[in-house]
Amino acid sequence: MGRIVESAHAKINLVLDVGPVRSDGYHWIHTVMQSLELRDIVIMEERPAGISIECLPGDPTRQGAMFCLELEPCSMPPSNAENLAWKAADLLRQAVGIQRGVSITIRKAIPLAAGLAGGSADAAAVLRGLNRLWNLGLDLAELAAVGVKVGADVPFCLLEGTAEVTGIGEKIRPVDSPPPWPVLLLKLPVSVSTKSCYEAYDKLASPPRVNAPAMLEALANCDLAAAARRLGNSLEAVTFQQVPELAFWRQAMEQAGCLGVLMSGSGPTLFGLVRDEEHGHAAFQRLAHRIKQEPPAMLPNLYLTRFLSSNRQDQFEGGTRHA
Repeated sequence: MGRIVESAHAKINLVLDVGPVRSDGYHWIHTVMQSLELRDIVIMEERPAGISIECLPGDPTRQGAMFCLELEPCSMPPSNAENLAWKAADLLRQAVGIQRGVSITIRKAIPLAAGLAGGSADAAAVLRGLNRLWNLGLDLAELAAVGVKVGADVPFCLLEGTAEVTGIGEKIRPVDSPPPWPVLLLKLPVSVSTKSCYEAYDKLASPPRVNAPAMLEALANCDLAAAARRLGNSLEAVTFQQVPELAFWRQAMEQAGCLGVLMSGSGPTLFGLVRDEEHGHAAFQRLAHRIKQEPPAMLPNLYLTRFLSSNRQDQFEGGTRHA
């Protein structure tokens, strides 16, 4: 029986500009997504029929984190048909018209419900892995056409690296990745409803907008200081209203030395850019000390990882490659 191992990398949104709601209920967005070295490990093994899935705790320091502090146990996603990885396998079987089986084991290092696309990354890894395991011969655009049915972030997670994403998330244009800049991640043990964040955003009298092209310029110039200045997220203010503790920890990350701090996606994970590994380690140690001094209530987990570099030139629109 065959066996394939794939990596499923976390992502952050360096900018997220949210426009008005459309007639179909979706929002226009303009975002720049960046993959990270922090990753889940997804193992796929052939079985005669059916799909089985098991999610187990991984080891972040062996899965892309240079350092980590986990005071709160990480939750595991469901090991059943509700898991996005299971859905990806099932949709792929339907798309190609086969009934082959697979056992999926996921070693989780990406925090759950964090705005880091952990579930989408796992689904993308399953699509890539089963394409090899079952010798399907599908290209990236064909896999993305299946992935978009699982979730809006899956096509980007198939591509990985750095990309400009527009529309409602279906138009993906890869750009050259900057160097593997170190980045701190701080995840509070809370979950945030993306739906409620967008609903609150729609009620704002003057919804904040973000300059995504300015971030793309900073990345093209590999200018870390400019990138740190141009971080922005239209949803940050409404999520901070729902989780006031985020403002405290954002300030703590800035005081620890981060060049710029932002919430990823609809949250609640905060990330901070740092100059280099030495600077990142020093900031990590300051934050770890700060965390340990706080009362033992809703303490965050902390990770130091890096940008994942990629120079793919594939592009997608609605799951279809375009020039």
